[in-house]
Parts: sequence; C-alpha cells; structure tokens
Amino acid sequence: MKLIEHIPLIKQMEIINRLSFFREFTLDERQILLESFSHLYLVQHNRFVFKQYDNDKQLYIVLSGAIVVFRHSHLLDLGTIEPGEFIGEGAFINNRERSTSARATCDTIVLAITPQALTRLPNVIREKIKDRIIEGMSERIAKLSEHIENHG
Repeated sequence: MKLIEHIPLIKQMEIINRLSFFREFTLDERQILLESFSHLYLVQHNRFVFKQYDNDKQLYIVLSGAIVVFRHSHLLDLGTIEPGEFIGEGAFINNRERSTSARATCDTIVLAITPQALTRLPNVIREKIKDRIIEGMSERIAKLSEHIENHG
C-alpha cells in the first residue's frame, strides 16, 4: 500500500462527494475528515490492504476500485467491497487482529481512518462514521442471512 500525497483537497472532495458513505456529511465535515484525520492509499492490483491476523486497526473506505475479502483457511471469497463501502470495522471497533484478508482486484484507492483519529474527531463526524458502520454491518448481516437461507 502506498500513501498518496499531493492530491488537491478539491479532487479528494470530488471523489468522496460521489460516495454513499459520506451522504450525511456536510461539506465542512468532509473537509475536516480529509484534512486532519485520514490518509489516502493506493493499493495496486493483487496487493493486500491487510492480511488475516495482522494487527492493523484502521478502517478503510473504498474510494475507487474494488477489494475482495477472504479467509486463508477457506479458499472462498467472502465478498467484494466497492466504492462507498468499507472494510476493517471489526479490528477498528474491537481492537483485535484481522479475521480476514483483503486484496485489491484492480488498482484501488482507500481512505484510512485510525481508531485514534476517530477519538479526536468532532462528535458530529464521529457519530456519522459510527452510524455508517452500523448501517453497513446490518446490511452485511441481512445479506448473510439471505445467503444462509438460500444455501442452507
């Protein structure tokens, strides 16, 4: 993963303004998040964002590209994460090692937020991030339940 620097704020704003993850954020809140509390990374095709058992605790929001999530013990994909979706919430919230691996299926740009940055964010932004994580996790649970019903 390569840290991306020197992308003008206006370009970063253009990217996140298109994504559903940030739809409840005001322009000011988006700017605060980008300027002070997050980093952009380029994950090249077939490179890992993280591997199972890593101690990386960051939350990653996919801005462009796609990431496949899988477990090494089962050679099956657990799903594909696309722009506006996130990965890494388990380690981010529970301060535990990664339970899955995540690899870019093409050149992918992610926005990374550390748990420490989350604690320093203004309350309103922190709550919106938490709301999106809860919403995203409940969507995943619904998809998983449907999958179990159809294939159980």
